Amino acid sequence: MSCRIHSSHHSSGRRGVAAAAFTGALLLLATACSDSKSISGADTTVPATVTSTSVAATTTSMAATTTTSVAVATTTAPTLAPATTAAPLPPACPAAAAPSGAAELVKTVVGDWNGDGAFDSASSWGEPAGGGMEWFLRTELAGGASSSVALGDLGVGSAAVVDRVDINFSLGAPEGTNRDEILAIVGSNSSGFNLGIFGITAAGCAFRFDNGSGAPFVIPVAGTVAQLSGMRCDGALGSQFLVQLQASTMDGTNWATTDSRIAPQGAQSLVFDVVIHGSLTVGDSQLAEYGQATCGGEDLLADF
Repeated sequence: MSCRIHSSHHSSGRRGVAAAAFTGALLLLATACSDSKSISGADTTVPATVTSTSVAATTTSMAATTTTSVAVATTTAPTLAPATTAAPLPPACPAAAAPSGAAELVKTVVGDWNGDGAFDSASSWGEPAGGGMEWFLRTELAGGASSSVALGDLGVGSAAVVDRVDINFSLGAPEGTNRDEILAIVGSNSSGFNLGIFGITAAGCAFRFDNGSGAPFVIPVAGTVAQLSGMRCDGALGSQFLVQLQASTMDGTNWATTDSRIAPQGAQSLVFDVVIHGSLTVGDSQLAEYGQATCGGEDLLADF
């Protein structure tokens, strides 16, 4: 596949309100009042021999007008600060399991699960239960939350954290976007291992990625004389992702290959979004990778 990267996945280059203005106006209207009074003269009859002239006195009273001016009172309400609503806190993780004194096959790896630039850890172990084993995976964030995933009884298989990987690394992504994921053995198949991928939520709770239909996402790593299946860390142009590998042969010489890029769908699902078909012949150095889990050319399952 021409977009493959050959640098190790352990490279340190990864990561990267209202103010209600209330105006009250009080308006008082002054009304002018007028008061008018009239005085009439009295008539007097006198004897004929007496002549008297009476002059009526007229008094004129002018109306008095009074005008009162009242200033308009204006009151401005204080400016209120915008109402704020606190962001809801993410739900707390369930109580995390931890290895007991009887725990078996305890294994730990490190990686940056929350993308803050600090190394976190992940552990796996088995607890004896009746005639079998109950398996667990636990994450520890540096200075933060602890969380665990119960994997249950895996039958003849076992669980073990393998290493850190990255399903969607991208140069220039916003801070905290590029996070490591946890690659772990989650059981066995007839000729090898089954791998699962784990991550954490925004609250720091560990989870296992599903396949978009509710079932756990599984990458088989196995090899027979006619069938190979595996996984490879790959990428191009500053990106990094995982590819599921498959190869089959009818004659033992010519192998048909399928490379399926693994991509996130939503927050907790993985699907195949790009599939490339090809061919290889026996003896080609690339063919062996189709039965392995490799990153930067390193076989991640060499010690299992």
